[in-house]
Amino acid sequence: MISNETFFDLITPVRLYIGALFFASLTVIFVIMIYIRLYVKKRRFFAKQAMTSELNHWISEALLEETPVEIEVSPTLRHYLRKPIHRQYIADSLINVRKNISGAATGNIVRIYEQLGLKKDSLEKLRSMRWYRRSRGIYELYMMGQREAMDEIARYTNSRNEVVRNEAQTATVGFNGFAGLSFLTTLTHPLNAWQQLKLLEQLNKLDIEEMPHLPQWLTSSNAYVQLFALKLTDIYQQFAMYDLVIRCLSSPSEAIRRQATTTIRRITGTPPAILKELFAGETAANKRNILRQFAVIGSAEDVPFLQAQLQDPDDSIKLEASRAMARCEGWDTFEQMAVNNEVLTSIGKQVKYEMGL
Repeated sequence: MISNETFFDLITPVRLYIGALFFASLTVIFVIMIYIRLYVKKRRFFAKQAMTSELNHWISEALLEETPVEIEVSPTLRHYLRKPIHRQYIADSLINVRKNISGAATGNIVRIYEQLGLKKDSLEKLRSMRWYRRSRGIYELYMMGQREAMDEIARYTNSRNEVVRNEAQTATVGFNGFAGLSFLTTLTHPLNAWQQLKLLEQLNKLDIEEMPHLPQWLTSSNAYVQLFALKLTDIYQQFAMYDLVIRCLSSPSEAIRRQATTTIRRITGTPPAILKELFAGETAANKRNILRQFAVIGSAEDVPFLQAQLQDPDDSIKLEASRAMARCEGWDTFEQMAVNNEVLTSIGKQVKYEMGL
């Protein structure tokens, strides 16, 4: 235990003075840092106000004029354009406008972007070693329709970085339409579900074109490419791909087999016999998917097969089979089997409610 005398020996006037000076210094430093931060924010705010005002003038003129507009950069804006942060703000503003307009006015927005030298910035980002700058550069060049950079962007459609890869693929399809899908031939990295959806959405806005490499994609060693090719075959009704889709039904990938099951039904209109042959060896999820296909395009001839699935120990399989039987003129058969069977009786009530039987 420290005695009172020892305590007062430690708390001397000199040490109190040093402590007070230390905390006072910290306070001053914090105040200065806060002031600098607020000053910088204020400067940026007024800079954005000035840039926005001038941009709005140009954009208004660009939207009204169908002929190319010429811009005159004021000394104030020329001063702001020296800083990368301000140039990025202007580029972002123009891209946001470009996304929300169409017609002749888009050409003038692009013209402003080029006249301010922002294309050079985007190209520098594209060639950066940092992935986030590269992906941003690809996005800006694509949004501003800089087709001259198309070949350089296409080099990154198989990039190791997913963000860069996705941006490059989106840009390539945006520039070239269906022909832009050529990157699938050499793609060795994943093509995730979200990216597939984005690409399909892009293609949906275009007139369908021939896909000469589709057979190659359907037999690709990249499971993601195979899956996407099956979706293309399905959506664009590529009937000539029937044999290759049948081969996909034996793929080691569960996802590919599931998509192939849906695709084969969509391009034929009838469930092929091979679905019945492969059914027993499938996963529960794929069994349910196969039964859903019979529910859409099955016939009375398929009732015996569906009837056999009512013996499956998995109640979800029984449910899908009963739904299919209701649509394949097999409901009388189902009701006969449901007699004295509590599980099938319960399933029957659900199916009746769903289908209004």
